Amino acid sequence: MKMILCIILDTDRDEVIKGLIEAGYRATVLASSGAYFRRGNNTLLIGVEGHQVDDVIEVIRTRTSDPGAAGLKRATLFVLDVERFEQV
Repeated sequence: MKMILCIILDTDRDEVIKGLIEAGYRATVLASSGAYFRRGNNTLLIGVEGHQVDDVIEVIRTRTSDPGAAGLKRATLFVLDVERFEQV
């Protein structure tokens, strides 16, 4: 299993979440701040099987807006191995 941590701009949150739901994925959204974008952002926690990682990244890539200015990024993603997943 994999955990995708995706930091996106506030303005892209709703569209990305909508795309993930349409593709059959769920995400937990955390309001976050930091130096990545120096603007309001959100962190999405998305748990998927290893073979689904590229599909999720493609959804994020197609659902984020053009950053507008050179050097700005639309999203920052970290893909982590998950040793154990459990819901209680």
